[in-house]
Amino acid sequence: MTPAKILVVDDEVELERLIRQRFRKKIQAQEFDFLFAADGVEALRWLQSGSQVDMVLTDINMPKMDGLTLLGRLAEIDKTLKAVVISAYGDIPNIRKAMNQGAFDFLTKPIDFQDLELTIQKTLQSVQAIRAQQQQLQQAQQALMRVAYYDPLTDLPNRSWFIQRLAQLIEQPPSNHLYAVLFIDLDRFKLINDSFGHVIGDALLTQVAQRLQHSLKSCPQSPGVVARLGGDEFAILLEDVKDTTAVIATVQQIQAQLERPFQIEEMEIYSQASIGITLNSLGLKRYDRPEELLRDADVAMYCAKAQGKGRFQVFDPTMQIPAKSALLVKETR
Repeated sequence: MTPAKILVVDDEVELERLIRQRFRKKIQAQEFDFLFAADGVEALRWLQSGSQVDMVLTDINMPKMDGLTLLGRLAEIDKTLKAVVISAYGDIPNIRKAMNQGAFDFLTKPIDFQDLELTIQKTLQSVQAIRAQQQQLQQAQQALMRVAYYDPLTDLPNRSWFIQRLAQLIEQPPSNHLYAVLFIDLDRFKLINDSFGHVIGDALLTQVAQRLQHSLKSCPQSPGVVARLGGDEFAILLEDVKDTTAVIATVQQIQAQLERPFQIEEMEIYSQASIGITLNSLGLKRYDRPEELLRDADVAMYCAKAQGKGRFQVFDPTMQIPAKSALLVKETR
């Protein structure tokens, strides 16, 4: 059990001895851990050091920095932190000032230690409740992020994540930074899915995702990330490549991985992949939108597929001409 950390801010030396004596059993049982500071400046140093503090007990009148000023600074450090003021000046104006500065409670001196213990318990319960609520909110936000940006089958980033990351790279100032997009489509996947069913098809997609990730880990010279775009389409972003030759070397290693048989429910299933490649800078061409990078990698992939299974192609602007012609033929039918 982690003890509750309580920071006591008071220039009265005797108060430390009284608190340690009164709460001796709770300190020994590691329920409470008291820290002591003589003024607000020293207290801020404690709080800004990164040490987790659960609550603050502070006087008002102190040298260097008074308690009211300290109260106003606490929210900058930790919005869940609660402070209780302990002061001999328990008149209504002082109480109101303390509450307006964010004090959770106000006790007067001389201290009633029984009242102090109850107040500490109440304050800690409030802090714990707020922090638990914050943790639940963060977990819910993380779960929503997983749904929005990750594929539930393979646990890979999805198309939305991939597009967003490409957009971030495109928005960076122009430089010689070269990155590549690989558009991967499995050959024969429809045949496999239709022949053996969706369960086998999903198992194949999961194993393909694992092999793609393994391929990138074994190519430290081309760090990248794999995403599932949908169906049997995957994409890889290589964020730091030297040239096209390095990209092709990575692609060849990926294809070698995917050519090995997949062991699924005591069956050996074979599948290759057609891969289209585009780079963020091709001659004078530079991309302004992430969808354009994916589109051209997709065009290159279809050119590779047209040449047979297990091929790859680097995008060339001339590839768009037959693609547009095919689109025009479809529209006239």
